[in-house]
Amino acid sequence: MRFRRPLLLVELDRDAAPTLAFMRAALADVDVLRIIATTPSPRFAWLFGAALRDPRESVDGAVDALRVAARSVAPEVSLELVSHLSDGLLAELAEAHAADLFVVGPHPDAVGVTAEFRRRAQTAILCVPDALEPARCHPPRELVCVALGDGGRPAMATFLRDHSDATQHASVLLPPGVAAPSEEEVREIAGVEARVTFVTPDQRSARRWLQEELPKTPIDLVVFARFPMDLLLSAALPLPTLLLPPADVARSALSGRIDGPDLLDDGGPLRTLFEYALGLGRRSPILDQEVAFISHGEVLAVVRTRDGRAELPPLDPAATVTSLGVLRREGVEHVDPLLAVELRVAVLRPGTRPLVLYDAELGDGSLAALTPLAEGYDFVAVRLRPTRSAESIRERARAAALPQRVVDASLVLNEGAAHDVSESLDNVRLARVGARLRGAGFPVAAVVIREGARPSTLGFGAYRANELAPHLRGATWADADPDVRPSRLEATTGAARVGSNAIEVELDNRKAREWLVDAIRASSERVHLQVYMADDDEVGRAVESALTEAAARGVTVRVLVDSLHALHESLGVENPLLARLGACPGVELRAWRPIRGVPSLADIKQRDHRKLVVVDGELALLGGRNLSREYYTDFAEVPLTAASTWRDVPWLDAGARVRGPAVVELERSFSDAWTSAGGEPFELRDVAPAGPTAARVVVHRGLRDAHTLEAYLALIAGARERLTVVNGFPLLLEIQHALLEALGRGVAVRALFGHLTPSHGGAPFEGPWVSARAAATELVHSRMDALIAAGAEAYQFAVPPQPTWDPAIGPVRSHVHAKLLCVDGRVCALGSANLDITAGYWESELLLVVEDVAVTASVETDLQRILDGSERVVAEDPVWQELARRREWMRRWPGLLSL
Repeated sequence: MRFRRPLLLVELDRDAAPTLAFMRAALADVDVLRIIATTPSPRFAWLFGAALRDPRESVDGAVDALRVAARSVAPEVSLELVSHLSDGLLAELAEAHAADLFVVGPHPDAVGVTAEFRRRAQTAILCVPDALEPARCHPPRELVCVALGDGGRPAMATFLRDHSDATQHASVLLPPGVAAPSEEEVREIAGVEARVTFVTPDQRSARRWLQEELPKTPIDLVVFARFPMDLLLSAALPLPTLLLPPADVARSALSGRIDGPDLLDDGGPLRTLFEYALGLGRRSPILDQEVAFISHGEVLAVVRTRDGRAELPPLDPAATVTSLGVLRREGVEHVDPLLAVELRVAVLRPGTRPLVLYDAELGDGSLAALTPLAEGYDFVAVRLRPTRSAESIRERARAAALPQRVVDASLVLNEGAAHDVSESLDNVRLARVGARLRGAGFPVAAVVIREGARPSTLGFGAYRANELAPHLRGATWADADPDVRPSRLEATTGAARVGSNAIEVELDNRKAREWLVDAIRASSERVHLQVYMADDDEVGRAVESALTEAAARGVTVRVLVDSLHALHESLGVENPLLARLGACPGVELRAWRPIRGVPSLADIKQRDHRKLVVVDGELALLGGRNLSREYYTDFAEVPLTAASTWRDVPWLDAGARVRGPAVVELERSFSDAWTSAGGEPFELRDVAPAGPTAARVVVHRGLRDAHTLEAYLALIAGARERLTVVNGFPLLLEIQHALLEALGRGVAVRALFGHLTPSHGGAPFEGPWVSARAAATELVHSRMDALIAAGAEAYQFAVPPQPTWDPAIGPVRSHVHAKLLCVDGRVCALGSANLDITAGYWESELLLVVEDVAVTASVETDLQRILDGSERVVAEDPVWQELARRREWMRRWPGLLSL
């Protein structure tokens, strides 16, 4: 034990040899030993065998002998004779000596002295029995550490860190119900070199446990974190005992215990989330403050939380840290950090054993079904709902004999607050967690879900607990070469990079209409058209005419529509345009998922939102446009007046024309949707190279995956210089969070958004659902407010007066229906997927990611022209500030319009 300045109390006429022998063996590197020797009163000297000697001669001889013997303990010894121990004297002497240990040797009032000293001083106390056997006077190898109180455990960890070594073994007694840390945690968090074993003495007291174990175990030293009055009074132990100094860390009773999940180390910053351990319902984040992480008994890093969240800087790859201690710094800045540790968290890294992620809300029966597999696989609980503490999840895992490891889905996915994500989406979120971890090199073999739809996965399976065992048998993992791992986008979406394409992107309704009609008219073999909505107006009829003419030429025409939103074959409704097409010879029309009876939420929400046309297997058109005038009519083609309805006002949209091998992947998307609607399969053929452009086709199937959401997030996370976002629906809060993080790392973010009810001169164009659409517009804008406040350039889409308009209406604010993202001038993405929660989870979507500098530059040029004519929103504008304040409550509103 490393004590340098002990203070020893002895009764001069008692034999101090056993005490000095133990000190010599047990204490390493003592610099100065100060001895306080009390002398017996001459009146009672005969009691100590000194009646026949001269008292002064007897005292001097005893002092000399004691001083000589003490030099075997320390090179420097001072000795002071005291005839009377007044209250507080020993504490004063210990302070004057700067003593780090008070040793009670042979003394008639050892118990009283120890109690008085403990009350007044903050120093460890070593008590050595009067008649300690010589055989026990050796360096302590077997320690018993009694740490039954909350404050005792950190105090014991501090003692073992500072005073033990690798030659020792410590049995630490814990109270029932307290989870024992692993040996790795003791070593890595506390920096303890000794081997540590944790013992729960069942219903026995520490005293009884020691009395029963002493005959069986060669105990050398007993260490107490609290004053063991019962043991001292009973004199039951013929052993040296060490009483640690008080270690209570003063914290406000209102501060509450903290709770947090384990950390994932994928080579980047480690995201953390700390909440109060107690409370019902949604967890409460701790107050914003400094939080320290402890490794090997010292502060590794200090971070400041915001809403309980923070990022720990990347760990040294050469370090093998597998656990960290956590403490709040406020009020304990000058306390040994190990004494203030409030929480232990594991640091999880990619390994070689197959990893199984399971929903932390699995029932007890499901957890029991996993237990037999725990020996061969690593299990980690994933907290998907913010209602259960990580501590309670660990306790359930411990009860099921599963590893006590917990990760939080919101941290893995970096969702932010994510108030708009409902429990019905948890299975998909769990699969997303698995894909993220697998992409980071974690050997994910399976995820274990609760009830609900089974999500699709990439490289691993999704099972219920009772299905898992046969699928895991024989599962292995070969760690992939980090240099050839797929990109985050590919790892989370499965969308491979396809080269040699010719791709054009437009933000021009008239051009889009011409591309569509001309492509159908030029078809010679087959036309595949998929759309979400279709109107029997001039645009719908123009496309109908082109399709029927193609069918008359012998072209195979397949038309796929969403039954609910195309108003065809659901709830007894028939779309006249689609009815005519379906009756046309040579045209096969299918409506996806017709609703026959009372619809469920999934019937309403889980729709197919894709818009795609593939002609002759060689040319594809995709984007956000439905078959209706507002999507395919140019602003200059409409004679707008104040009496026009909002349905007369065109919208801003975007589309792409693709030739080359990517067309095969686009047509594969149509094929899968077509056969799921009951259509007969057809052959997909290879397509010859057509140009220099690489692209990825991202297909999202509602409530089975979140591929288009993951694609957007990967692109935003990869931005280093600039981002342009074109969006007309309420931003999914997870995407809002990602854009805020991009702003935080210095990326210039521009956003273009619009009005679901077009307006002129501040007044809306009239028409159906004006009030509801106005409310939806407010929700869209509320999700932009945080970006504007954080420094994003924001623009409300506006179109300057056109020659065909009544001059009195002035500029028009219209709806933005385009779904477009440009990143760093090198990548652009567009398709049917909005940046809202409906597109992210519920509806099936299609997204084209174009990896080409020239194409992206062309898109950015068109966007700049549109932005130049739009209305900039600035954070300093008092009008905007008032609007933002008024709709601030919408930030936490899940938004029925977006759900």
